[in-house]
Amino acid sequence: MTTDTTQYYGQTDPSTGQGDWNRQRFLIQQQMLNLNTSMPVQVISVQATGVAPVGFVNIQVMASQVTGDDRTVDHGVIPNVPYFRLQGGTDAVIIDPKAGDIGIACFCSRDISAVKNARKLAPPGSRRAYDFSDAMYMGGFLNGTPTQYIHFTPEGIICVSPTAFKVEAPLARVDADIAQVNAGTVQLGDLEAAVYRLVDERMIALFNEHTHGLGPPPDQEMGLGQITTHTVAN
Repeated sequence: MTTDTTQYYGQTDPSTGQGDWNRQRFLIQQQMLNLNTSMPVQVISVQATGVAPVGFVNIQVMASQVTGDDRTVDHGVIPNVPYFRLQGGTDAVIIDPKAGDIGIACFCSRDISAVKNARKLAPPGSRRAYDFSDAMYMGGFLNGTPTQYIHFTPEGIICVSPTAFKVEAPLARVDADIAQVNAGTVQLGDLEAAVYRLVDERMIALFNEHTHGLGPPPDQEMGLGQITTHTVAN
């Protein structure tokens, strides 16, 4: 005959059954443990990112469950969880979550499935409360060092991008006492030809105002794309 020596640990203690109050307190505590409030979670996958309505993530609770015999059991994946975006009306800062991000999930006190589908006022989809299924995700906890960021410092604001920095607007305006551009190459797009022509025209005017006087070397006249020389007679 084999004897099972496995030890099991429950949530009771020696005082649990001693008196009506201890028994009632234990029952209250057991009910409170069914209320999910907030937990650290990790993003498994993301749907609907970029310039689009705010999307959803699939997340996993990071604090594992523990059985009575001290074995850990990982939580399953919670699907279709709305994630937070800083947005007011049609103005937004778009920083979509990525797989592997660590954030926090808040669990609503009522079923929000109908609200998620309609994106407007709707009744609860069921009578469940504080359930994992009614999670909302907020990112930005316990993550690593960023390589692309906006940094607010006492000396000013620093914008860093490892690839490109692009501004799209009908009018882009910079008001500054001093504007510095440190770049190996500056490309002006459609404006480049107009700038070159402006520089050429000013240089031509300055060049043609200058004369060497009579005699060699010959006087020169500059036009767009050409320089002509002629000798002034004595």
